[in-house]
Amino acid sequence: MEAIVRGLIKGATRGSLDDAPVAIARGQLFAGLLLPVLLTVAELGQAETHAVIVNGLGGESAYSDAFDAAADTYVEALQSIDEGEGQIVRLQETATREEILAAIETRAAVMQASDTIVLILVGHGTADSLTWRFNISGPDVTTEDLVAALNGVNAGRQVVVLATSASGAALEALTQPGRVVVTATKSGGEVNAVRFPGYLADAMASSSADYDRNEILTVAEAFRFANARTEAYYEQQNLLASEHARLAGDLASDIPLALLGSLREAKDDPQVAALLDERLTLEDAFKALKARKSQMPVADYYRELEILLIDIARMQQSIDAVTGWSDTDAES
Repeated sequence: MEAIVRGLIKGATRGSLDDAPVAIARGQLFAGLLLPVLLTVAELGQAETHAVIVNGLGGESAYSDAFDAAADTYVEALQSIDEGEGQIVRLQETATREEILAAIETRAAVMQASDTIVLILVGHGTADSLTWRFNISGPDVTTEDLVAALNGVNAGRQVVVLATSASGAALEALTQPGRVVVTATKSGGEVNAVRFPGYLADAMASSSADYDRNEILTVAEAFRFANARTEAYYEQQNLLASEHARLAGDLASDIPLALLGSLREAKDDPQVAALLDERLTLEDAFKALKARKSQMPVADYYRELEILLIDIARMQQSIDAVTGWSDTDAES
């Protein structure tokens, strides 16, 4: 999506921006693709991101090390979005059920409706006819525990990632409006140790999963990358896949898990923040125009749409100049 904007801007640097209105005004596809990306960027400056990341018991050193490394990567990625004191909570495999639930409760107490909470549990899981369980020291955390804990969270946007075996058993119970749920398996019957958590860490540690090259890694992009890598592993090893990751929730393409590249480096730059605020004003105008479309003559609608999209493209050009984005970034 952002690549479309980038392409327009690259043309502008060659003196072709005056020709852009003709191409833009011919369809709404450009606008429909562009707006979600722009809203995601603007929202980063409007709310806080809180997270609780836990790696469970490994059982043996290889698993413990892998779970620990994956959790560290998740934390680092989320800190690129928000480094507020205490907002990203990291719990080790020694954490108890009470400590995990208390961490969620503590985050919930300070969150606003506009905020986002991310809960990632990585490790081993089990399931029976009653519930799914996250394997930790002492009594396990269950599906019911998570449902109750998350129901007390005021955040309007929630992400729950159960990067464990058998986690698909909790998918239906956890799914609700405003919440994105990712599970490493499709059901509680997939009980073998899963590779999905490691590939999810790979997605969050580099720009490889940033499919639209806008330097914002969303839940949908991270899931797409990790799921594809997981499937490829079993195919390459000529093995019957014992895990099938699942994603539920309408906001997966809107909620970021990491900032990348020049945007990550410049996220605290007041100049970038000011430009993003200006772009938010343009996006509000865009939404207002879309709402009036049915009441407007077609020619008037496309004329105003043309002006807005060109303004947004020029704004993106200004942001690129400040963050240091270049044409070579789109090719990497």
